[in-house]
Amino acid sequence: MSKSKDASGMMITAVVALAVGVACYAIARTNPWGTGGSGLSETFTLDLTELIKIDPALISFEQVAEFPVAMKEVRAIAAGPGGKIYVAGDQAVHVFHPDGSKDVVIDVGETPRSLAVAGDRHAQAGRIYVGVGRRVELFDADGKPAGSWDHFETNAILTSIAVAQNDIFVADAGNRLVLRFDLAGKLVGKIGMPDPDREMPGFSVPSEYFDIAVDSEEMLYIANPGRLRMEAYSFDGSLETFWGEAGSGIKNFFGCCNPSQFAMLPSGKFVTSEKGIPRIKIYSDEGDFESVVAGPAQLGIKKYEIGDPRSAQGGIVFDVASDADGRVLLLDPKKKCVRVFTLTESVKDADDV
Repeated sequence: MSKSKDASGMMITAVVALAVGVACYAIARTNPWGTGGSGLSETFTLDLTELIKIDPALISFEQVAEFPVAMKEVRAIAAGPGGKIYVAGDQAVHVFHPDGSKDVVIDVGETPRSLAVAGDRHAQAGRIYVGVGRRVELFDADGKPAGSWDHFETNAILTSIAVAQNDIFVADAGNRLVLRFDLAGKLVGKIGMPDPDREMPGFSVPSEYFDIAVDSEEMLYIANPGRLRMEAYSFDGSLETFWGEAGSGIKNFFGCCNPSQFAMLPSGKFVTSEKGIPRIKIYSDEGDFESVVAGPAQLGIKKYEIGDPRSAQGGIVFDVASDADGRVLLLDPKKKCVRVFTLTESVKDADDV
């Protein structure tokens, strides 16, 4: 074979390889299945310098209180009737008064992963639901055991619990489902089963962060983190609407899988928490970005402590809750404390106008 033919063959091979590479890159960037994170390769150097900066004009909250939690590892936070604050971690749930003073400690026997407290409208106001292993432990408002639900699948990872007036919802990241129970613990429905006929591919949950909440109108909200958006469902599992866009801008959800945590404010607005680049933000009841509660600087996170946003598990994750007064409660896993934020005075004055 001549050298010219060898060169021609090598050129054709190179062109084909380049075309395949471009095609693979395009697929990764478009990420049609919502499971590929940012679409950037692991070897791509990502400069976070500009991304971690937040315009001070966008920050509408300020920290007004902080109190320690005597735990080695904090996992989840919830607000309950009477302004009480609940923190799950180690092998217990610590209950605090609104001012941060300790009320009671509830021993749950194993490491809790998720937590919810029934509100005043619930049939059993103050009841505490704790996700422990592959079961949910129930406690009365005074901390006394009130039962256990243990009919979950072997690979279940119970990451979040939401309490409605007559229903309990449990997010299972291991099976990418949200399970609906009645007050007696009977399973009455599953939300998120893939259904091609209804163009419902199921939830994309690349990591062990899969959060849910119920609003006052009894709509179930689910963070679909791999698709970087929030979704709203009726209790029978019908998708009603969704919002959220992927991107590095402050109004977007950035990285592999966000929001990692969220909560509902009394007004119907959302407070979201992102991992990778920790950003706590406020969205309207229709999903429009409004403002920032805190970013890395306000949270005391140094640049070297920020995880790779493309990683499923990387970075420090702040769980969030809100009490009846609209205070944002932030669980700080680094300082092992609860941080309390309220609207700044300037924002309050503007709202009064």
